[in-house]
Amino acid sequence: MSDGLNQQLLRLAELLQLGQRAREASRDELPFVIVNESLRAVRYDQAVLWDARSEKVAALSGGNRPEGGAPYVLFLNRLYKAVAGGAHGRDAQQIVPAEVVAKASVNDENWLAPNILWWPLRVREQTVAVLMLSRREPWPEAEFPVIENLAGSYAHAWEMSRVRVAPVKTGGVHRLRRTAAIAAAIALVGLGLLPVRTSAIAPAEVVARTPMFVRAPFAGVVDAIQVSPNAPVKAGQLLVRLERRQLEAEFRVSAKTYEVASTQYRQITQEAIGDPRAREKLAELRGKLDEARADYDYRRSRLERSDIVAPADGIAVFNDPAEWIGRPVEVGERIMQVSPPSSTRIEIELPVTEEANFAEGAEVSFFNNLNPDSPSDGRLVFMSYATTITPSGVLSYIARADLKDEQGLRLGLKGTAKIFGPRRPLVLWLLRRPIAFLRQLVA
Repeated sequence: MSDGLNQQLLRLAELLQLGQRAREASRDELPFVIVNESLRAVRYDQAVLWDARSEKVAALSGGNRPEGGAPYVLFLNRLYKAVAGGAHGRDAQQIVPAEVVAKASVNDENWLAPNILWWPLRVREQTVAVLMLSRREPWPEAEFPVIENLAGSYAHAWEMSRVRVAPVKTGGVHRLRRTAAIAAAIALVGLGLLPVRTSAIAPAEVVARTPMFVRAPFAGVVDAIQVSPNAPVKAGQLLVRLERRQLEAEFRVSAKTYEVASTQYRQITQEAIGDPRAREKLAELRGKLDEARADYDYRRSRLERSDIVAPADGIAVFNDPAEWIGRPVEVGERIMQVSPPSSTRIEIELPVTEEANFAEGAEVSFFNNLNPDSPSDGRLVFMSYATTITPSGVLSYIARADLKDEQGLRLGLKGTAKIFGPRRPLVLWLLRRPIAFLRQLVA
């Protein structure tokens, strides 16, 4: 009897110490205390604590902070929903049946001991959290009063940890601070309703207004680039030469075939004057001659077009020539661009995060990298409807603007463009990204 009484007194002391420990714990520390230090009063293998408001796992025994995407945590969230939707519901003390655990499992996963005790932490008939204890041995009813006492202490400590204690203030200072807070709130509201001009900043580059592209006339391999990047060229000047050896061989074969067909046709024409059988072959040889001539003209045309010339005067815009030597190209593939050396048009890569209601005609200021202190003004003339991935890997809208600079800027000059949009309240402009993020969550 003496040993049993001592055990009960020790257990009672543990309960009192745990209640005191829970009341003194901070908001972040309390969940850890509940799932780990309850072992001093109740024996269990695993403990899980859910926040009843967010319905998320708040703490796990033997761990620090639960990872929301971990398979164990996902299983526990499914188990919570299965128990809450079961016959007894979330707010009832119960032994969780095995079929409820199986319902929450995926591919027969189960990390819990077989005997699972579900115990809500309730304050004023409301569940504020749920404590689940599992162990290998069955739960005797003699331990339920101990758990009930612990749950009551934990529930009140849980609610107290979420209450902000207001400091004691004297009446005059309190009224002064309240008046100042109201005045500050009114000033913030007025400032938030102040209309401001929306704008967006994005990288930009000077591009040609009417570019002329040098394209591959047929599938082949680039043999040589005859000009340097950004070099001035004249109309008709040789720019690119495609591989010619196979074309020349095919041309020689077609020329020989055409020569043979012409000789045969002339010979049969002379024989047809007095030989009726030769006149019968005349039509057949005429067809072969036309076919040989067509093939000859086609091979000669391909050989001539293997030398690609400049379509107009300007400068040749392309990257390193070494990247093109020996490179196969398809029909119509762009090799370089011939454009005037200066232009008044810029192309803007507007990230989707900066996109706003910019219509054609919106004002634009371009700050080039060479003279950033002398911006060029212009107007927006194009805004794409769909987004594209830029070479830098950013999902962006493509916009173009014409500048008022009559002399133009050097082609390829990079800088930063600022696009001005309509006026709207300052608060909406500052909160545009949070609002867009919330809209994505709702959608």
